Amino acid sequence: MANVDIFDPSDQEIGPELVPTQETPESAHVPDTNADPEGAEAREAKPDVALPDFFFKKYMLDANGNPTFTPSLIEGVMNVYDEKVDTEMMFSGEDITKEEAYYAEQVQAYANGLLPLLEVDPQTTGISVLQHLTRTFAEFISVNYEYSDSISALTMTDDIPTWLTEREDKMFALGRKFRLCRDAINSLDDKFGLKDTSLKRERVQAEVERRMQRLAEWNFNQHADTSGKTNNSMNKATADHCKKMAQSA
Repeated sequence: MANVDIFDPSDQEIGPELVPTQETPESAHVPDTNADPEGAEAREAKPDVALPDFFFKKYMLDANGNPTFTPSLIEGVMNVYDEKVDTEMMFSGEDITKEEAYYAEQVQAYANGLLPLLEVDPQTTGISVLQHLTRTFAEFISVNYEYSDSISALTMTDDIPTWLTEREDKMFALGRKFRLCRDAINSLDDKFGLKDTSLKRERVQAEVERRMQRLAEWNFNQHADTSGKTNNSMNKATADHCKKMAQSA
């Protein structure tokens, strides 16, 4: 007679080590679990303003929640000031002598264009061209810093993006413009009727700060998610309305 397998129901029972207890262990009290519902609900609430991480590399929010630049950003740009303020125009290409002559012609043409104005009102003209030089140099060193900072963030395998190539072209163009204006002003130094026509570090820094403030506000408007602030304001308004209704009932 063949052997018959015997089915024993006890073999199918779950062992005590696999049965959950009726009490919640201390280790279960971690964030975002049912053991901490109030804390999880508070963490799920959206902040008034949410910004991407890259925003805080150069900018920040002040005590009132308004966008502004970081002090380290201005410090980095002004380090470029110290490196570039006295540099001469550099030339490259097959015929450097021709490039130098063309640059000298441009400097003279700019200076000649100022001469009629200097005959009428030299001081006002001098102040105007110095302001233009200051703004130009502030933009040049800012773009130079931004370009260098972006290049340093690339890895050896990354291709240079198109926008960074365009920024490079702008950097060289601004460098040429700054030196052209500076050299033309220096050639007319005694005709402005001013004590000094050189760049002032504090004035350049003020222009850099104005530029960075505009960029901070522009990036904030482009990337800030203020839906949390809107929702919180609406919820408060709704609560205030309901409170008034309850009082007037």
